[in-house]
Amino acid sequence: MPSGLIRKLNAMKPGAPSNAKTELSPLVHRVFRTKADDRLFSISPTALRRLGYLGRSFDIRRALFLDTETTGLSSGAGTVAFLTGLGYIDGGDFVVEQFMMPSYAHEGMMLEKIAGIMKSFDSVVHFNGRSFDMPLLESRFTLNRMRDRWKYLEPLDLLYPARRLWKLRLISCRLSNIEEKELGIARENDIPGAEVPERYFSFLKSGDMSLLEDVISHNRQDIVTLSLLLVRLLEDFGQPEDVKEVADQYSIAKTLEKQGEIEQARRMYQIAAAPKPVMSVKGLINEKYAGEASFRLFHLHRRNQAYDKAEEVLLSMIKRRQMGSIPKIELCKLYEHKLKRIPEAVKIADELLACCREEDRQALEKRRARLEMKNKKLTDKT
Repeated sequence: MPSGLIRKLNAMKPGAPSNAKTELSPLVHRVFRTKADDRLFSISPTALRRLGYLGRSFDIRRALFLDTETTGLSSGAGTVAFLTGLGYIDGGDFVVEQFMMPSYAHEGMMLEKIAGIMKSFDSVVHFNGRSFDMPLLESRFTLNRMRDRWKYLEPLDLLYPARRLWKLRLISCRLSNIEEKELGIARENDIPGAEVPERYFSFLKSGDMSLLEDVISHNRQDIVTLSLLLVRLLEDFGQPEDVKEVADQYSIAKTLEKQGEIEQARRMYQIAAAPKPVMSVKGLINEKYAGEASFRLFHLHRRNQAYDKAEEVLLSMIKRRQMGSIPKIELCKLYEHKLKRIPEAVKIADELLACCREEDRQALEKRRARLEMKNKKLTDKT
């Protein structure tokens, strides 16, 4: 072996043998305790199902609330959850435990702590955790050769029911926006999520813990907000008749219809469609969703072969000038195919032709010609 290489290898050897292991500094561990909302202890199974929980049972005392802060927004192998917040019920309190690794070498230690808490729970409540937090944590357990310590928890992701309920009205269903607009929580000096990774990288270089204090506070508030959001969503989906906003009433009705609760959906469409004063821009927006609710109500009546009720809904829509020419077109079809009131269908077709768009004219003229033939046959018979 060349003498130069031997010298380099010898230089890499320790000066003296030692059996001592390098000691890692302790994990950053924070505990926050507050009184739990009493409504968490009386969860309606029906409301829980409407939120999308598919587990066999749900016990709030065995539900873990989880949120992570990470070194990036992707779920690739290079992304690490450097801070994990875990919330749970302890007696009458809501407890938040947070574990943060002061270096990458601490990841296994942090995962061990998380695993120790997860084993006591059956379900997990998160916000977009189905797509991000849980797959990321599971992959980190695997990469750290701790796959046997990972425990599957039945998921309840609050992002999806929140979107179904508020998307039409809030547009943005980011947790911070929901906090402010629906839960009345106004954070002060909160750190933007996009800045979190850079704060951690700066901490790794400097060791300055003050860089992460607002990140830890941000994470803790996210966990507390999850518990409050769960309560609010359970209330709105459990007692939808008490929801005040027309857009939300309509959104819940669509969710109930999709989940097969047709009678409850019909009731909610009726509530959303009820006439209300149009005195502002918000009133105009409400009338728009009232029109859409009426149209879904019409479809439910027609599907149920309640054609008289379907006609009543369409006539109301026409009177309120909802959804343009659509209610007249549907009424024309209803008179022709279901109620067999051909002369009235002809009259509506003439009204539509008198003010239709050019691109709709050909289809209306075809319908008008067919109705005229049917009407002639009726006249000939009499």
